[in-house]
Amino acid sequence: MTKIDFTAQELHQFGLPYEEGMPVTPELAKQSKQIYERFHDKYLSLRNEIVSDEELRYAFIAYDVSLEYFYKQARTMVRYGNSDSISIFSYYLEYNDCYAFLRDALNKVV
Repeated sequence: MTKIDFTAQELHQFGLPYEEGMPVTPELAKQSKQIYERFHDKYLSLRNEIVSDEELRYAFIAYDVSLEYFYKQARTMVRYGNSDSISIFSYYLEYNDCYAFLRDALNKVV
């Protein structure tokens, strides 16, 4: 079993400040970028610890990518003046799925 220096409780600090139906604002784009960058740095620091656990490694990669896609979509929407939540909904659903997948994978290694 893989032992890593990261828990499901710590994952909470890397959650997006977004809920379904919220408008996409410049502040949301900025916050989501910061969260993505912090999580990406954390993932890179743990990469060698999780290499032997395929499910955990995949969960980290999927969550990292979902944060990146969400932030890039939010940034693009702000750039074009689009704040409609429907334009980011699929990215939000993917983020939610990846968050749950990583949380569950982390709970298995404790």
